[in-house]
Amino acid sequence: MSQIDVSRLSYAELVALRSELEQQIDEKRGEELKVLVDGFAKKLVAAGFTVAEGVDALAPYVAAGGKGARKSGSQASVLYRDPANPSNTWSGRGRAAKWLADYEAGGRNRDEFKVQG
Repeated sequence: MSQIDVSRLSYAELVALRSELEQQIDEKRGEELKVLVDGFAKKLVAAGFTVAEGVDALAPYVAAGGKGARKSGSQASVLYRDPANPSNTWSGRGRAAKWLADYEAGGRNRDEFKVQG
């Protein structure tokens, strides 16, 4: 693999290079995935299975949360809402939302912003 000396490139040139690389990476990824899928499909058929059976057999790998697994799409319910801007919400998971942390830093109590019901 040839190496490119990027130390002499300007910021704009580096950004353009990154954009070009990301496009090429996406194209290669698609190509390689197609090759893998085609090979998998051919192996399934040669072994006497249908492609649908192979896809069904992959379900535990997707459900196990492996790389490429899809999330269930469920969202956490809103537990806290900013009265000054109702679109600011927080589920109570993870670090507190900035708007809530700002209120608390100003001496307000988190329970004031709890959604009722």
